Amino acid sequence: MDFRTMAIDIVGSWRIKEVQLMDSDLNVSWRTVDDILADDSVEESDKRIYRGRAIFKDNGELCMACPLPDGVTKADIAEELESGEVEMCGESEIIYEKFPWKEEGGKILFDSGAEGEVLGVKVSPWVEITECDGGICLFMYKLVKE
Repeated sequence: MDFRTMAIDIVGSWRIKEVQLMDSDLNVSWRTVDDILADDSVEESDKRIYRGRAIFKDNGELCMACPLPDGVTKADIAEELESGEVEMCGESEIIYEKFPWKEEGGKILFDSGAEGEVLGVKVSPWVEITECDGGICLFMYKLVKE
């Protein structure tokens, strides 16, 4: 694959900067990760994901990584690795999800895994990754390159 033609230099590590959240009245807004991490009402498991990052590899693989939970033992890690649900990313992070990504027609797309139809039209699983606020938008995140 040749990624030199892309408008965004996507290959590398991208840290989550902001998260799009919905409140109980169904209002959607962006919150910074720093604000979320300081909020005692947010679950620790959610905070761990928000401390994570997206890693775009030049082989067309997008890896979602987050820090290991506090208090995890080597035995716990070995059990999770054996299950195949996660894999290690360095010494202190796990990769909890992977997606294919590609450059096509000057756009960067990732395979969301979405399936089905809307109003009788088949939905494509390939979703465009867009530039936003000096970084990229992916899922419900705004990310900045590390």
